[in-house]
Amino acid sequence: MATYAREHSLRSMIGRKSIFGAAAGLLLIVMMLAVLLAAQPVRAKSTAVIKRAALSGSVAFPGVNGEAKWKSKGGERELEVQIQDAKKLAGKQLAVRIGGKLVGHMKVNALGRARLVKSTQAGQSVPKSVAGKAVKIRTSAGVLVASGRF
Repeated sequence: MATYAREHSLRSMIGRKSIFGAAAGLLLIVMMLAVLLAAQPVRAKSTAVIKRAALSGSVAFPGVNGEAKWKSKGGERELEVQIQDAKKLAGKQLAVRIGGKLVGHMKVNALGRARLVKSTQAGQSVPKSVAGKAVKIRTSAGVLVASGRF
């Protein structure tokens, strides 16, 4: 009987060690997974930055109005400049400057509207920053049509 008790006690001890070993192994695996997941870079959602400028007509074209909008998100930039109520200029090309630099040209349609759209995604040049810069739209003769500031 003493031999049976000793054998039974030995089996119980081995069984407990196996369970303890398995639990320790499982805990080690869980901890390693936690470390790997914590080490993964977290991609921050890029937030769009949008700047707007209201455009007002000049002395020569007081009825003209419009808007310039600049957007930056995730390294891509877009620029949209538009005017309206410029029927006197129908068919004319207008130069758009931001901060004194030419960014493009737009043509006034028969309804007196003109629009310029540029995007870095389309491979076009768009200013990296427009904060505080003036927007000026002029005729080919240099006459100011409308202006505003971001």
